[in-house]
Amino acid sequence: MNYAALIATLAALAFALPFLVTVAERVGVPRGYGIVTTLAAALFALAWILVRQRVQRRTDIEERIAAIERQRRLRPNDPDAFYLHGDHQGDLYLTLGKPREALVAFEAHLALAQQLGRETGRLEQAVARLRCELGAGVQTAQGGDGAGV
Repeated sequence: MNYAALIATLAALAFALPFLVTVAERVGVPRGYGIVTTLAAALFALAWILVRQRVQRRTDIEERIAAIERQRRLRPNDPDAFYLHGDHQGDLYLTLGKPREALVAFEAHLALAQQLGRETGRLEQAVARLRCELGAGVQTAQGGDGAGV
């Protein structure tokens, strides 16, 4: 939830809570029950919104990864196919908490960039960092032994 949406939600709750408690009192619900029920409903609604946003964000990232995979199949010799809207496939995997898949993506990009004679400094750093985080004995899709670059 962005900052503006949070402020709007809090403002709506600030105005709605007293109104709902008053309505509940008029129909015979004690004030304490009305307040607790309204706050519980607001908390439930807020939790539902947050969970829904997280699921949607994860789905969006997974769709972007799939789009990059399609790009890579269509243009296997293009190092720019690892990017979609400025985001690298490996970085998207890291956002999802998948460091092994990220390492495979960065290594594939590194191998292609080296083959084409392109600058590889950032990619080498990313591969070295991930190998270090995952341990020295990581087997990669390219058959490497996980040793440093």
